[in-house]
Amino acid sequence: MDNNEEISLFRCSGRIKNFEFVKGRPTLSFNAEYIFRKIHFENEQDIKLKSIYVQYSHLKEWIGKSGIQAFVVRDENKLWISYQPPTNIHLTRIGELDLDITFSKIYVNPFDFYFGAIYYKANVEQKTYLTIQNTSNQPLDECIDLLINFRDLLSFAMTKATSVIEVNANTDVIHIKPVQQPNGDITLEEELQEAQVTILFGLWNSAKTSEIKISTHEMLFLFSDVEDNLGQVFEAWIDKRKVYEPVFDLLMSTIYTSNLYLHYGFLNIVQALEAYHTNKYEGIYQDRKVYEKGLYKKFEEVLNNFPSESEDQESGISDEFRNALKGKLKAQTRFTLETRLKELLGEISPFLPNDFIGSDSDKAEFARRSADTRNALTHHDKEKRKQAAKGQELLQLFYTLTVILRICLVIELNLKNDSIEALVKRSRAYQNEWRPS
Repeated sequence: MDNNEEISLFRCSGRIKNFEFVKGRPTLSFNAEYIFRKIHFENEQDIKLKSIYVQYSHLKEWIGKSGIQAFVVRDENKLWISYQPPTNIHLTRIGELDLDITFSKIYVNPFDFYFGAIYYKANVEQKTYLTIQNTSNQPLDECIDLLINFRDLLSFAMTKATSVIEVNANTDVIHIKPVQQPNGDITLEEELQEAQVTILFGLWNSAKTSEIKISTHEMLFLFSDVEDNLGQVFEAWIDKRKVYEPVFDLLMSTIYTSNLYLHYGFLNIVQALEAYHTNKYEGIYQDRKVYEKGLYKKFEEVLNNFPSESEDQESGISDEFRNALKGKLKAQTRFTLETRLKELLGEISPFLPNDFIGSDSDKAEFARRSADTRNALTHHDKEKRKQAAKGQELLQLFYTLTVILRICLVIELNLKNDSIEALVKRSRAYQNEWRPS
């Protein structure tokens, strides 16, 4: 480092990028999975992080707890500011790792008081952290996976992307210090001291999302809504992400890509809803074996007996087309997207405002417009694209489908039914829902 700071490159590979004959030295390029600042680890076994403190953008607003108080004494023209860190909040224990919400401690340089320093300005700032206690020295990757999952849960709760601002950790280091023995000799002895380490690693789109402005009024739910069971909600988030992996991936990629074209965002959310319904309900019109023995068998007979191109040049079909039709007809027992959306709307209707979208016929029209627009955008049919939603209507479809997906996932996180209904009513997002023209 330029300031002679010690660093460690963990899981690092390097190569000679180029060689400048004028300077007579090569340029080295390194690719490291993790960078530890303020410390140098000799080997991997020395990396023992006792606790990791993660600061996220907007976490303090989402938690909504402050230990700062200000008092104005008008008659004496005085301003008194006090700060007492809020009580730490234990979330849960996952494996061998304990997770807590903690707050910055009070620190004042004792030498300032000793030498009678005069203050001309004061800055009191409370920082809020997710703290991972790692007393049993679990692998770093497990800790990183947890902090990324928590970031994604925050982004889901806030409805906009949050980011990791800073990751620090505490570790024990051996400090060599001179000690004077009774006989006057000076010996060097080892002393275990706690040191702070800054951890750097790659996080997709993290720098850009830290600048996003978020109001608590726009958030799907706040800490106060899940204060009694945030740990359980986080555990459910991790478990459900494994069950509905494609669904979560599509939703999170949409949240973290703020400049995504509208029609791509629409396709992401539609596909996520379709995948969610398929995973949870399967959705078939008729048992496949029953279908193949009944109606499909009739279809197959018609196709087998239909003349080929060589027999009837005007209306005959090729063998390739015949086989393609058999394949398409064989898969027709599964629900269409339109049917899946209707069923999902029916499942979540107890949590929706009475005026959400509109009447049952309006909801059916919404499902049809969503499915037709998805098909048009996916298959690039020029005629269908002319009839597909665009502009304001496409934006309303996107918002409405996103609300439906959020409600489905909130239900999966095991929030209480009355809480979910209250969250939906409070959210502003549903006010942008699609309305029939």
